[in-house]
Amino acid sequence: MAKKSKKTKQIESTKKTVETKSINLSDRKQDYIFLVILTAILVFILKPMVIDGLSPQGVDVLASIGTNHKVLDWTKESGDKALWNPNVFAGMPRYQRIPPVTFSIDTILNWLGRFFNNIFIYYLFGGIGAYLFLRYLKMSPVISFAGAITFVLMPHYKSLFLEGHNTKLRALLLLPWISLTFKYFLDKRSLLGAVFFALAFGTQIRTQHYQIVFYTGLLVFAIGIYPILQDLIKKNYTRFTKSSFLIIAAVTLAIMTASQPLFLAKEYLPWSKRGKTTINLADPAKTKSLDKSDGVSIEYATQWSTAPSELLTWAIPRYYGGMSREKYTGDAIPQLKGQEIPGYWGEMPFTQSYEYMGAITLLLAMIGLYYNRKNKLLISLAIFAGFLTLLSFGRHADWFYSIFYNYIPFFNKFRAPMMSVTVTFFIMTVFAGFGLNSLKNIKRNLSFKEHKPLLIILGSFLGIGIIVWLVGQGFSFTKSTGEPYNAQTLAAIKTIRQEMFNGDMLRYIALILASAVAIIAYLKQKIPFTALAILLVSVAIIDLGNIQTRVNKKYINVKKLEKSYFGITETDQTILTDKSVYRVYPLGEQFGNNRWAYYHQSISGYTPIKMFTIEEFVQNNLQGGRFANRNIMQILNVKYLVSQSDLRAADLQLVNKNQRHGLNTYLYIDHLKRGFFVGEYTKIEDEFARLKELNKPTFKVDSVAILEVDLPEKISTPDSSVVSVLSSTPNLTEFKVFTDKQALFVISEIYYPPGWKVLLDGQEVENIYKTDHAIQSIVVPAGEHTVELKFEPESYENNVLYAAGSLGLLYLVIVSSAISMFLKNKNEKVEKAG
Repeated sequence: MAKKSKKTKQIESTKKTVETKSINLSDRKQDYIFLVILTAILVFILKPMVIDGLSPQGVDVLASIGTNHKVLDWTKESGDKALWNPNVFAGMPRYQRIPPVTFSIDTILNWLGRFFNNIFIYYLFGGIGAYLFLRYLKMSPVISFAGAITFVLMPHYKSLFLEGHNTKLRALLLLPWISLTFKYFLDKRSLLGAVFFALAFGTQIRTQHYQIVFYTGLLVFAIGIYPILQDLIKKNYTRFTKSSFLIIAAVTLAIMTASQPLFLAKEYLPWSKRGKTTINLADPAKTKSLDKSDGVSIEYATQWSTAPSELLTWAIPRYYGGMSREKYTGDAIPQLKGQEIPGYWGEMPFTQSYEYMGAITLLLAMIGLYYNRKNKLLISLAIFAGFLTLLSFGRHADWFYSIFYNYIPFFNKFRAPMMSVTVTFFIMTVFAGFGLNSLKNIKRNLSFKEHKPLLIILGSFLGIGIIVWLVGQGFSFTKSTGEPYNAQTLAAIKTIRQEMFNGDMLRYIALILASAVAIIAYLKQKIPFTALAILLVSVAIIDLGNIQTRVNKKYINVKKLEKSYFGITETDQTILTDKSVYRVYPLGEQFGNNRWAYYHQSISGYTPIKMFTIEEFVQNNLQGGRFANRNIMQILNVKYLVSQSDLRAADLQLVNKNQRHGLNTYLYIDHLKRGFFVGEYTKIEDEFARLKELNKPTFKVDSVAILEVDLPEKISTPDSSVVSVLSSTPNLTEFKVFTDKQALFVISEIYYPPGWKVLLDGQEVENIYKTDHAIQSIVVPAGEHTVELKFEPESYENNVLYAAGSLGLLYLVIVSSAISMFLKNKNEKVEKAG
């Protein structure tokens, strides 16, 4: 027995030696190595963008090019910033969407992005942030790398940049830095820590994705609530007061560094469709039951809600079929192989992404939560993750969601409750890091009985997978709302969905089994921790990378795409021969296409934040862009209509028939100019009544204006009047006008008091009247005059100054601290030398 015991000790000694030798590099060297590996992996998966210089062909990419082409060209030519965009939806403000002009962290990132691709730079910055955050939490380099790589490989994030949702992606990739700097502040309670946090949080606010910013604010609260309250509980009032003051100051300065564009977005919000429940003449009772400032309706806001059962997609990507458009690679129906099929059959209208977090990530997260269940940070984050999950249920837990919708300021402006889950991705990678760290520190020389909790977790993950797989054989594999397919087609789709479900279930079980075997081998001291970590990380990378390959789009050269997609057509050339100032109305399917804004001032387009008055025109008077309402056309200065069908009317003249593109162009003979005089008005305060009046063919836009207030001056119908547009740029339109009687000069530009100023013969006009529900007018006395319509929101320049001042203050603290530390170190060296 003695010999056997000695032999056993020798084996154990050998194992310890092997494990010790497996990590023979310093942590600093490992940091460099893992950051290089992280960079290399990102370069590999983002190769089309980083190496080939291509971009994903997302809908939003094309829409953005079309929307901004004309104003960006004008900006380059003039040297001025276009604060108003006249080319979409009859014109709308853009000053609130201009990227921050003051220097901050994002300035550096965007500058680097010009050379290495912006998406790659933010991915790398986010990955480094996740790595450093876990290192700061005392994780080893290999564990920190595991957390960082799983964070950046989340499949949902890939869908964001493929669809052009880059602001959301940037905001999410800044989460690690905000968490790191805030945790650093909580540990140090220093002014410098508060400044670092303010810079990080301010950088995220400057991305302009305020829904993610809201969730991040809650994340900060979750991280800080326990340490701050502890000061109060322990009656350390000085520390509590100082910390509270620094947090308030840091958050305030973070907000102020983003005052341009943050406060500008707030200024615009009440005028956008997200700031008001728009009128629906088809359902007036419902609209009247809502306050004008209610934001979007709760039904609209909660369309993309996570059904509780869809939480299983976190671990089983195709539990509900994956995405709405899935490339079929199975064998059940060979004739459909390689084709796109409607995979998703869950409760949302459709989905373009996976919410998959990785089976291994979730397994490690659960291990981390159990073994660190007394860790105050993890307790706070776990409660917060539960809160975000409940919030993501939206309409499926309306009793909870409606509390926030009704009582939290600005919350009713948000859409898609499921978006809160995107913050949970980051939290889960932190939990997974703790799980891997728990395995590293676990006592391995124990019996399986002593490892019962760990084995229960492994068995539960495996057992749940098997149960779900068996129960799933009885699923309907069809949407609960029904699907528009004939019986034969639907049967084929259901077969494919079941095949994909079974495939992913087997995939899940295989991943859990492989992980369980590796962990048990580690517990039995068959492999060292480094081998276990590398094995689990490698499988996780392959797992997440494999799901990423399912989310795919064609990569294109943006400049070549712009030339081909926005290439000038016969229709464009016909319209552009007219050098006067007017707008174009693309009818039918063309209405939502931003291509028209590339060359023309259009009353159509696509943007989720259009002005609410235009949205109400579109919904109630233009029937979604399918109806040529003459009153609205005259109000909005429409001179040309473009239609895929033949239009026959006495007031429409066919001027081009583009057979190649199947488009007909018509001159609207009775069009009105950008500005015109009327001598009468009718006061209609009720919004419903105004829109109904504008639907009446008998209403005469060129004779009578609809106002919401009475005029303090008398007006008359001119016997003679002349209007000439002297110049027209995004920020300025100049008119030369003549009227023989005092009359109302109606200007076909969207009414927006925060920005528009009207000058009559060089003097600013005080009374600008909202006219015909959407545009504006002024009273002009008899005679010849110049009228200037200037878009000069004072708030723009003011908020640029606020941001500059706030950032200057932060930089001053950083420089002062750096000088102070330098002098302190210098004095210490002098003292030692003495």
